[in-house]
Amino acid sequence: MVEQDGILSLIRFTQLNKWSVDAYGMNRFSSSFKMQKLSDIMKRVKDVIMVEDTTQYRRITVKLYGNGVFERDRVYGREIGTKRQFRAKAGQLILSRIDARNGAFGVVPPALDGAIVTNDFWLFDVYGADEAYLMLVLSSLRFQSYWQSKSNGTTNRQRVNEADFMDCEIPFPSLKEQRKLAEKYGSTIKEAKMCEKEIKSSEAEIEDYLFESLGIVTRKRTGREKSGTLQFVRLKETAQWGYDRNVLSFPYSFVKDNACSFSNMPKWCLSITRGKSPIYAQEGEEYLLNQKCNRWDEIDLTFVKKVDSLWLKKIDKSLLTQFNDILINSTGEGTLGRAGRIKEERHAGLFYDSHMLCLRVDERYVNAQLLVYLINSSFGQKQIEMIKSAQATNQTELGVENVKKLQFPLPDRATQDEIARQIAVRKGKIRALRQKAEDLRLLAKREFEEVVFS
Repeated sequence: MVEQDGILSLIRFTQLNKWSVDAYGMNRFSSSFKMQKLSDIMKRVKDVIMVEDTTQYRRITVKLYGNGVFERDRVYGREIGTKRQFRAKAGQLILSRIDARNGAFGVVPPALDGAIVTNDFWLFDVYGADEAYLMLVLSSLRFQSYWQSKSNGTTNRQRVNEADFMDCEIPFPSLKEQRKLAEKYGSTIKEAKMCEKEIKSSEAEIEDYLFESLGIVTRKRTGREKSGTLQFVRLKETAQWGYDRNVLSFPYSFVKDNACSFSNMPKWCLSITRGKSPIYAQEGEEYLLNQKCNRWDEIDLTFVKKVDSLWLKKIDKSLLTQFNDILINSTGEGTLGRAGRIKEERHAGLFYDSHMLCLRVDERYVNAQLLVYLINSSFGQKQIEMIKSAQATNQTELGVENVKKLQFPLPDRATQDEIARQIAVRKGKIRALRQKAEDLRLLAKREFEEVVFS
């Protein structure tokens, strides 16, 4: 029994081939425009290609939420298990039948003309519709919600049924109106992209300012590294044994203050502590920080995990986070070396798991915020890349002793404070730009959907 528009309808369970109330009219689109079936404006194309072992192929990936179609990789046919693939053509609409419910739609760009996909990606030629408009409708939040109710499967990777998809009706204004709506959306998105471009430029300027202020200079490659000639390295400048980690890798020199590490300048550091492996408790009231919480100079409590309260009570209170502590991710490709400072009251008094290090500096000598800027810069990340050690699990590890080897050219405390202040002002402008870009993207989607799904 289903209620629709105040009327009760009876449905026999023997008639159900899919558990979806939408199949019986519960979740239809509403729009002031006429509705059109997808089968009337697009046709699935199956340009089959049999993969050959000695030929290199480009493969496609479609990002969620309408965020584009990109090259996944380039591989030889011998590395591809499924030999029956499908060739894509520029301008075709493409969807991932696994992630269509999450807006995995897009248009194949000219650069990917001739690339291949498996049967889990469907390709369509579009007739009488603007591809940009169509993609915006299919990747909209309204359409995602619609397909989340219609997709088959019991997991978050449910597959779309082709017959259902083609039978779906969407709001379909005139071609002129479609282009107008798509252009308006594109204009707002273009403004957001300009903000994002300015962000990248500003971030590069901040790093230039940081390096110039501290006298960090990029070394010029002489070309002798591959010539087989003898190379000499000062022992006192050696952070770790290995030719590749000394002569070849480190591309910086210092023209103002000498670079020092926590090993040869122990007064800089009060402690470096590794977290502990926790006892988790889904129903617990206490939580601890993990790698996901530690962003680039930001602490995000969205990703905290709950732990056993009795276990947490046994932790020495001096190990809990304090204001100005620096958290450094110590494990894993892509996250290792990311640093953030404790600068909000709600982030203090917390513990952290064994994949994080807590660096506590002596504030008489070191500005913690400036140190975070240095660790997160290309200068700091290059050092971390040099000194990390490989583990049997193919993870990478940044240990306490390795952190002590990181070198920084720190001037007097007053100069450090001024450099950190100048950077903080510029970072504030970047945050404002990032928020503006995010707001513009949300505005573009909202305005489009308000008109189309009125």
